[in-house]
Amino acid sequence: MTRRIALLALWAVLMAPLAGLWWQAASPDADLDALVAASGNWAMAWIAAALVLTPLARLWRPLARLLWLRRAVGLAGFGAALVHLWLYVQGMAAYAEPGGEWALIGAEAFTPGIVTGWAALALLLPPALASNDAAMRRLRRAWKPVQRIAIAAGVIGLVHMGLVHDGLTWALALAALVGGLQLVRIFPASRKADTCA
Repeated sequence: MTRRIALLALWAVLMAPLAGLWWQAASPDADLDALVAASGNWAMAWIAAALVLTPLARLWRPLARLLWLRRAVGLAGFGAALVHLWLYVQGMAAYAEPGGEWALIGAEAFTPGIVTGWAALALLLPPALASNDAAMRRLRRAWKPVQRIAIAAGVIGLVHMGLVHDGLTWALALAALVGGLQLVRIFPASRKADTCA
């Protein structure tokens, strides 16, 4: 129970910036394009944080005791992605006739910048739905492969970020951080094998 409360509290803290963006969107003079971009940046920040926690724990062992908090970070990334989607729909509604936002959304759905966003969100859904103890018990060995789908979602999300919202610099910085730390999973094992040879 204590862990559940801690996970919920951490999730709420991580979602606080997104709640602020949601609140700002209610203002009549809100810059929805800027809010959409900001919410996407938060989503990618939390997804990247969830992806690097394991390699960071290999570099700094005390962090391994806190890896159970990764669930809240990943779910915050998914929650931020949903806020990003909601703000995107609101932004399209601002440009369209009443009720015409879905036609605008459909018209650009298969452009590279947008289809990558839809793909990343779709790939985040299975890990998010499986981020609970009941799913872990049901899926057993399949649970980890489901969670690893988030890596593909993160990569596609970075492509989305690089293509829209002028986010190339931020996307490349996150890609370098996440990619560099993922190498920690590979090279310690190869060094160990070299010492045993």
